[in-house]
Amino acid sequence: MNQSVQEQWTKQDLVEVAKRQKSIMWMILISLVAMFIPFATIVTGIIQIYFIYKLAAAVRSSAAWVYIILAFIPLIGLIALVHINGRATKTLQANGIKVGVMGARMADFDKIQ
Repeated sequence: MNQSVQEQWTKQDLVEVAKRQKSIMWMILISLVAMFIPFATIVTGIIQIYFIYKLAAAVRSSAAWVYIILAFIPLIGLIALVHINGRATKTLQANGIKVGVMGARMADFDKIQ
């Protein structure tokens, strides 16, 4: 877990993480709603693959495929989304970016060189 603290992150890398994290946060909300709609969890699981892959790549995760597989399991997929979201939050916070309920504010990136 300390790997992201030791790595060097450019402003562009952190902006990418923040954008992808915001997408994942929306997917978490959509997944919560989809749990109450028949067959919607399958559709959201398929859509989540793209967003999970993009965030996993942005946080430099070597286990992106694990998150993708977990996305197909309704409740476990939601837990996987929350986990990778937490990883993005730790990466951003370790680099001095404040993360709120729906992600980082883009104004905070102006403070980074």
